[in-house]
Amino acid sequence: MTPGPTLVIRCPLCSQLGKYRTVASGNTFGAVYYTDGKRVAPMLPDTPSVVRCAACRGVFWCAAAAEVGEFYGHRKDTAAVDADWRKAGKLHEPDEGEYLAALDRLIASSPGEERGIRLFAWWRGNDHHRGSSPAPAPDNPKVVSLRHANMHQLIALLDTAEPSDQLMRAEALRQLGEFEQAVAILSKPFPPDYGTAISRLLGLCAMRDTVLQKL
Repeated sequence: MTPGPTLVIRCPLCSQLGKYRTVASGNTFGAVYYTDGKRVAPMLPDTPSVVRCAACRGVFWCAAAAEVGEFYGHRKDTAAVDADWRKAGKLHEPDEGEYLAALDRLIASSPGEERGIRLFAWWRGNDHHRGSSPAPAPDNPKVVSLRHANMHQLIALLDTAEPSDQLMRAEALRQLGEFEQAVAILSKPFPPDYGTAISRLLGLCAMRDTVLQKL
């Protein structure tokens, strides 16, 4: 993996500076694929499209923020970097609760990105089950209610004519415990290269399993 520059942007909510690292190049060696469609590649980490401001804790699209500059923090010439850039707070992807709380505002600001933001929120909620030590998802009733509502909205946005979207619809329904609907989708014709994923999801439905799994 080759690091890219650290980007410095201005929060559109409070005008404070924030920074996040980028990746110039990488590879998918050792990547793990999950039933919700997300890939986790240690040598090619994703750069978040949505971040949480370190100053005001507000959640915003990176594309909505003004870019102030960039620098290479891994080099020896950091003394030449603007002091305010170096002091800027690190920007991280919001957690599930923060995504869900900001969902309506993020969608209203970029209506064309509704599918993307709902997918990001779903994936973030599933992140509790990724890695070597999976943990239960938060069971706060408000978060659970918002999580399920978001998943239903995402299902409605997925293309019923697109095989990858159909697979994602089935997985979301499985995680919601709506196994019969998931099986009905998985029983329809799919291209041959979807066979392994379909068998995996059908097996999980048969076990009445609602938890995210590796493919």
